[in-house]
Amino acid sequence: MKKIFLLGLMGLMSLMAHAQFGDYGVKVGIGTATIQDDLITKSPVVGFNVGGYIDYTFAKSQSVLAEIFYLQTGLNLVHRGSNFEEIHEYANDLMVRTGSFNAWYAQIPILAGVHMELPVRKAGHIVGFYLGPAINIGLFGSYADRKVTPYSANYDANYDVDVNGTPADRAVFNHINRFDLGAIIGLSYEYHDFTFSLFLDHGFLATSEGEDVLRLIDNNMSGNNNNKINVKIPNGNNNAVMLSVAYRLGTISK
Repeated sequence: MKKIFLLGLMGLMSLMAHAQFGDYGVKVGIGTATIQDDLITKSPVVGFNVGGYIDYTFAKSQSVLAEIFYLQTGLNLVHRGSNFEEIHEYANDLMVRTGSFNAWYAQIPILAGVHMELPVRKAGHIVGFYLGPAINIGLFGSYADRKVTPYSANYDANYDVDVNGTPADRAVFNHINRFDLGAIIGLSYEYHDFTFSLFLDHGFLATSEGEDVLRLIDNNMSGNNNNKINVKIPNGNNNAVMLSVAYRLGTISK
């Protein structure tokens, strides 16, 4: 998957070298974000996108596709994360730990898209489709968790209490990876200077590694003492479904 991502990125950057600057503007989006993992994900958090964009066109090309094909890049500040719930061993008991990740990333998308005007009486209604890779670099965020220990009354006092610690303990990128490579795919509707989009933003790199929880549960239930309990497995991928609106500020002439 990483090789496909890099080849696609190189191909899009090569196309940009033959394109002309087009429109530029700002955009903002809102939706749901999760760290998608069958073992720990409990519920999403609110995701945000805010940033600017630049379109590249092929107006000088003789191809019939030049009028509908475009490239787009920009810089976004995005909020991702998840509420989580996991089971692990504590003082020879199985303990439930719940909490949340709230992470902010700088995102650089490189998108290829097609758009065309609808053949309706009133001109200016344009629909489109786009996709492409995105580079995400973690900036800041917060991590919180709490202990829920239904199997051990000795630890019930910790229920619903955030784990204490230094600011570094609560820094989200001390718990999940700072770098992510993703892909964006979406549908758009343009009218005058506004563009409305519905898109999926998926990260391909695991956010972290954790204990093999299923192995731990099996050992506790069976009474086996498997010395491979601490085997690390990938945990979760950033995933978001977003609605956004963009506003065209102008056109860059080259």
